[in-house]
Amino acid sequence: METFSKGLSTAWCFVIDSWFNLDVTNTLIKEGEPGSLFGFSVALHQQVNPQILVGAPQASGLQTQKSKRTGALYQCPITAEQQDCERVDIDEDDRESKENQWLGVTVKSQGIGGKVVTCAHLYELRQRVKRPSETRDPIGRCYVLSDDLSVRDDLDGGEWKFCEGRPQGHEQFGFCQQGISAGFTPDHSYILFGAPGTYNWKGNRKQSWTLPRNMFDDGPYEVADENLRNSSLIPVPSHSYLGFSVDSAQGITGRRVLSFVAGAPRANHTGAVVLLQKDNVYRLVPEHILWGEELASSFGYSVAVADLNSDGWTDLVVGAPNFFDRKEEIGGAVYVYMNPSGHWERATPIRLNGTYDSMFGLSVSNVGDLNQDGFTDIAVGAPFDGDGKVYIYLGGASGINTKPTQVLLEHKLFFNFKHFGYSISGGLDIDGNAYPDLVVGSLSDIIVLYRSRPVIHVKNELFINPSNIDLQQKNCAVFFYFDLLLTAFCCTPITLSLCTVLSVIFEADAERRKLGLPHRVSFLRRKEGETEYQHTTEVVLRGQSNRECHTEEFQLQENIRDKLRPISVSFTYSIKDARLGHQLINQLGALLPVLNAAIPNTVHTEVNFLREGCGDDKICQSNLRLAFRFGRRLSFHREEEDGIPVFALSGQKDVALEVTITNHPSNPRKPMADGDDAHAAQLFVHLPDSLSYSGFRGPQDKQLVCVPNTNGSQAECELGNPLKRNAVLFFSGTVKGESAMTTVEEIGSLVEYEFTVANPVKNLQTLGSAFLNVMWPYEVANGKWLLYPTRIQFIDDRNSHCTSSHRINPLGLTLDSQSLTGQRSLSLVSRGIFTNKRHSPCDCSLGSARCMLLQCPLHNFDGSAKLKIQGRLWNSTFIEVRKSYLTGFTLTCILYRNYKSSMPSTIKSFFSAVAVMVHPEHAISDYEGIPWWIILIAILAGILVLALLVCLLWKCGFFRRAQYKDTVPQYHAVKIPKEDRSQFQDEKSGTLKKKEWATHWNERDGTS
Repeated sequence: METFSKGLSTAWCFVIDSWFNLDVTNTLIKEGEPGSLFGFSVALHQQVNPQILVGAPQASGLQTQKSKRTGALYQCPITAEQQDCERVDIDEDDRESKENQWLGVTVKSQGIGGKVVTCAHLYELRQRVKRPSETRDPIGRCYVLSDDLSVRDDLDGGEWKFCEGRPQGHEQFGFCQQGISAGFTPDHSYILFGAPGTYNWKGNRKQSWTLPRNMFDDGPYEVADENLRNSSLIPVPSHSYLGFSVDSAQGITGRRVLSFVAGAPRANHTGAVVLLQKDNVYRLVPEHILWGEELASSFGYSVAVADLNSDGWTDLVVGAPNFFDRKEEIGGAVYVYMNPSGHWERATPIRLNGTYDSMFGLSVSNVGDLNQDGFTDIAVGAPFDGDGKVYIYLGGASGINTKPTQVLLEHKLFFNFKHFGYSISGGLDIDGNAYPDLVVGSLSDIIVLYRSRPVIHVKNELFINPSNIDLQQKNCAVFFYFDLLLTAFCCTPITLSLCTVLSVIFEADAERRKLGLPHRVSFLRRKEGETEYQHTTEVVLRGQSNRECHTEEFQLQENIRDKLRPISVSFTYSIKDARLGHQLINQLGALLPVLNAAIPNTVHTEVNFLREGCGDDKICQSNLRLAFRFGRRLSFHREEEDGIPVFALSGQKDVALEVTITNHPSNPRKPMADGDDAHAAQLFVHLPDSLSYSGFRGPQDKQLVCVPNTNGSQAECELGNPLKRNAVLFFSGTVKGESAMTTVEEIGSLVEYEFTVANPVKNLQTLGSAFLNVMWPYEVANGKWLLYPTRIQFIDDRNSHCTSSHRINPLGLTLDSQSLTGQRSLSLVSRGIFTNKRHSPCDCSLGSARCMLLQCPLHNFDGSAKLKIQGRLWNSTFIEVRKSYLTGFTLTCILYRNYKSSMPSTIKSFFSAVAVMVHPEHAISDYEGIPWWIILIAILAGILVLALLVCLLWKCGFFRRAQYKDTVPQYHAVKIPKEDRSQFQDEKSGTLKKKEWATHWNERDGTS
């Protein structure tokens, strides 16, 4: 048995779910007031308990307010209840109109224990109310709240409206719209406000004074200067909407420098993003401007900052939701700028494209490290992609992964769920499993919280021993052993106690089965109902970084044909169950961990066949060449017309085709360049409708098989697997010497005799003894083998044995696996031997054959005794005889059955002869030509017969020709003298005339 051990050592860290680690089945959904645009803005916040802050800018006014639509801010607890969000009481004052102020258009949180800001960008400053000269200026205002969403200190409240008290009108601050964007700096020092309507819609970016209570004197900062209010300091033209989006971070223009980012989506009609720094005179100074590439793309509509590759430099993400490309059907784009160490003039963006009319990039957000791999991730909203989608992109060492790892769809439980992904917020752990979660808003008064599942990482190391299959070793089977070495660990210390049940599916020859080809291996430990090529098992991993070894075994099937292509084996693992310790358990329940999507959970390997005949590179480059010629029964045909063999089939029903196939190097000077073993070599023969397949004959030292189809229109011949280097295959008979033979099958066809001796009288024990003698013709007169003896045995009587004058199986050849029992008696089939009308009887009594004596004693038998003798026709002798033109003969086997006894008068001796005729099966390679001397004699004989025939006809006068004068009558005329002329009367005219000429006809027979 040929055994291969195959070890697969795999160290793994796990993740589950093809959708990455944001759980899409156990989501938390909150609903708000219908028509309130609940979900227009969202933020994750935490004081003692985590909660979700939701802006609803079209919410109804309070009962104490006269305004009908004021907008509102809601706080939603982390519960399974969908309608338990409460309104935050921050705007109960009814001394002024709050109609359509859009409170909640923006909401931001500093995070755990931090402050909250929400704005109403359409808040109107009304002067001379209810007078003809009343003015309404939408300056906007914002509210800052403490961590418990209350007003507790001097910074809290709704007095954040820096455009109040300034010159009004659209050229100044009359359409300020403060709060359309807002935020906090990462060091919690500043509040950021965007006011895109200032200075004739140039826009302005305001950084207000510091939040720490001991630093009240720092700020505020404005792009146009807090005191000078100089619009020329704004680096973009009018109608640019600078401040439509804002963000800030350190490491943008310098590693420890705090920088600010402001979007201007209408600057120069393409959009722009301005990078700002504060100076020492309360001004925000432009450091660099990034311009959009397409007209009306709204480049800068949304901005986000994140260190995507963890190099210490903050990268920039810019949304352009109106980017459009008709040919490529792009509807929205997001530009990712990897920070070139603060040298933004060298920055080259990576563009992520959305689908047609999706407004991909309307919202972008830094969502933290979702999978805890050490790199910050981002989310991009496409609220018009169908009913809305959110795309998750992972950061990495090389930057952003341009293929989304996960795509969140609108929730199917709500039929009117529209514009999902209009707002996004993340980066805060809600359920206490140390993984940040994500909340997504919409314009359908619904928000959805997606919790991140713990990520189990898997590292794969695969070891295979042996890596090759050696089929030259003649053993019973080929086994493979796979050892899976698995290690599980999580990346966060909070999940210290880990128990994972891993489901592993093994599969073999998957690619071959996709092509409809049969598999070549079978798993030995497969369960009931599983296919041979697939097996499923479970592996239990306990604790962090503890290893488990699992062994699987599969077996190579016998008589496989494809030995060139390696056997592919794959195993796919997934988490069936897992338990994590020290996880916060709330009423939402714990989530099952997932396998890391960045690491494929399917591992492929291959087991190669040992290719000894394929050179050092183990790549088989064969050089098969084919040559052929047509033949007849008597000779091979040579007449051609335009390179096509032409011959007449009159009186000839068979057409022979001799095919020679070689596998030699194409260049003898470079013998190793090609000519390698040709695996799975085949010959396909397609015949026209006028011909059908009859048979084939190949060399005896090659195990060739040709199989025709049902109608005989084509044949498929197996040439060898592999066809060795320097091999030549041809279809013709050869003589094989006895020294080259190893098995009895190589001798020739099987001949089997069964003799039955019946005894209807008493037992021979009382009558003496008897013998059955068989004269076996084993050689012809010239000493060549004729009928090679292989076995002799009594049936149903193992105690009786025969003796012979010569040894049975004298060459010691390997016998075939067929036993004597069950064989048909006198089974004679001799293939490839021509017969003729001439017969050459082989008879021991006539001296044409040499016989050996087989003497079989008949001891104590009553009833009957059966003797079976097997032998093999020596085909090589017949082929040589055929080549000597003694191709037809009768094989006569003489049987002497002689009973000997002490009472000869009672039992008589007699003999019987068994005549055996050998009938050949004609093979196409035996169609030989007639000897040249026969053709010559036939030609000479034909000429002689023709000469005799000509001579005989000549003697008979056949060639004698008649004279013209003897066959044509002669006419004679003589003119009569006048004096001798006689008169006669003309019958027509009646006149008298004289005859001038005398005529005479002379016929051939002498008459006239």
